[in-house]
Amino acid sequence: MIDYEVYSLGELLDQLNVENVEEKLQEEFKKFSCPNERDLESFLVHKAIEYQRIQFGKTFLFLNSKSLSNDILDIMAFFTTGQTAIDISDLAQKKKRKVVGSGIPGRDHMKSIPGFLIGQIGRDERYSHDDLSGEQILKECYKKIEEARTIIGGNIIILECRKKMFELFYEKQGFKQLLAAKGDELMKLYKRIA
Repeated sequence: MIDYEVYSLGELLDQLNVENVEEKLQEEFKKFSCPNERDLESFLVHKAIEYQRIQFGKTFLFLNSKSLSNDILDIMAFFTTGQTAIDISDLAQKKKRKVVGSGIPGRDHMKSIPGFLIGQIGRDERYSHDDLSGEQILKECYKKIEEARTIIGGNIIILECRKKMFELFYEKQGFKQLLAAKGDELMKLYKRIA
């Protein structure tokens, strides 16, 4: 594994002492390449800074430590977290109980549930699983969610992905399908956290 440091986009915007910091960051964002998930590239370039500015989501960047020591921002991977609410009104009672969990007052009558959203997550194609594994990226993501959880509570993580990624990766990480995907729609997944 290659050594990395995780920085929040907010930290970089506040701490980088360069003129036109947003433009400089966007230049670095444009170098991020994930050909299998072009929407990740687009999010990083076009939405990450705006989401940070309006407090809609927080993006965290994995920076190559060796490059960073030479004042080079080499983005290995990133993830974005936020809050969401999921409509569960159409779920069967059994599924609703499984998703919501026990000990939740009024769970059988709930129409929606709050959750932590992993809105974006991906690794640059220049780096392999051996350099930085998906499991390690998720581990860092879970740490940030746990920080929020200690302050506001919560017990569900939500993410969306393509069926192929569910089968290859997320299912092995304990995520379950919340809602069936139709056609080319993304699958909506959940994971309960203890």
